[in-house]
Amino acid sequence: MQELGKKATRISRALVVTVVLCFLMLLVSTVVLVGMSRTAVRTDEWIAHTLDVKQALDVLLTTIGDAEAGQRGYLITGQAQFLVDFRAAHDSVPALVQKLRGLVAEDPVQLARVDALTPAIDRRFEAIRETLDLVATNDRAQIARIVSTRGAAAMREIRERISQMDASENRLLLERRRQAAVIRDQFVRAVSAMVIVAGIFAVMALLSVRAYMQGLDQSQRRLAAHHAELEAKVAERTAELSRSTELAERERGRAEALLTDVNHRVGNNLALVSSFLTMQQRAVTSPEAVKALSAARARVQAVASAHRKLRLGADFATVRADEVLGAVLDDICAGFPADGRIQVRYELSPLEIHARDAVSLGVLTSELVMNAVKHGFRGDDSGEVRVVFSGQGEAPFLEVIDDGVGYESNNNSQGSDRSTGTDGGGLGTRIIDMVARQFGSQSQKSPARDDAHRPGTRVRVDLPRLQLMQQA
Repeated sequence: MQELGKKATRISRALVVTVVLCFLMLLVSTVVLVGMSRTAVRTDEWIAHTLDVKQALDVLLTTIGDAEAGQRGYLITGQAQFLVDFRAAHDSVPALVQKLRGLVAEDPVQLARVDALTPAIDRRFEAIRETLDLVATNDRAQIARIVSTRGAAAMREIRERISQMDASENRLLLERRRQAAVIRDQFVRAVSAMVIVAGIFAVMALLSVRAYMQGLDQSQRRLAAHHAELEAKVAERTAELSRSTELAERERGRAEALLTDVNHRVGNNLALVSSFLTMQQRAVTSPEAVKALSAARARVQAVASAHRKLRLGADFATVRADEVLGAVLDDICAGFPADGRIQVRYELSPLEIHARDAVSLGVLTSELVMNAVKHGFRGDDSGEVRVVFSGQGEAPFLEVIDDGVGYESNNNSQGSDRSTGTDGGGLGTRIIDMVARQFGSQSQKSPARDDAHRPGTRVRVDLPRLQLMQQA
């Protein structure tokens, strides 16, 4: 027993040394990680600064473009509303230039480019003002010369200088992102090294404990004394394991409930954003702004509807397509006039799809239905829009059919192509094309029936990349 006591003392000392070394390792690790975190924060701040400069350049170029648009609108139509747009853009440019100068104040090269950019902006606005003044004399030839010579030259110089600044910021952004990647790599290596060292210390501690247990095995009397204690510990651990299993089951149920609640809250938050857009729509007077806000609200509402119906399956990765699309279509119908002149009917197969595709499919359905309602019916026309989503025994597809005037007739009367976007492509058309490409296809348009007066429109989007899990 005396020899056993000496051995236990040596093992105890080894354990103390191991604990001290672990503490020192923890201290060094903390210092290293804090330093690397600060460096990462500074790098992220510089990345954010670079993005701010790029945004300021985009806003400045867009504002100058708005001034040009106001000039063209006034020259073409003579309406004073375009002068208001021009003056608003003109008045905001100095503040934007000053903001840009402040952002690049620490970069002499970029600051010099801003100083060189200011005269070009002044020349461009001077040319615009001269053309506006010449409207009173109706000297169209002089206006055309100013626009094609001085105005065009000044705008080219503005774009070239802004492009140079943007290219410089892109290089800075790439370099700073490279630095951030290096820091992340160093962080991973440091953590890996710490884990390895911690493993070594753990092995040392385990070896010490093992040696200590081997010393205890030499005493039959100590073994007998601890036998009952060991039995009690085994029973305690068995009970603890049972409690842990029950707790794990409860935590799984809690996680499922939380995930459902998160999806519902996301949908509610998006619905709140939709309400804000509705309030803003009522506050503005510009028809273009009202139209844009209404379209934005409809798209946000579509995403919100999809999120509120994201009830995931047992594997946390699947949703019912008919539930998601049904919620989106119900919300769209709720926004129609109460007279019921436009009816929306749908046939949705109860397919289980991957959760990552649910919102995209809801947005595609919303855009196609709103496009059909907007362009398929004139004035107080009544009609029906039918939505079909199917994948039973074939590749899944989405089809929207209306019995309206047809896309060719509507295009001739309104001067724009709702299906192909010949007017430059509206946002809704671009969204449809983008989501269709995401699913590996494109929209296909055709008349819905043989009726010269109201042929209707059929828009079909095949969905070969839509991942079907299993049928509900």
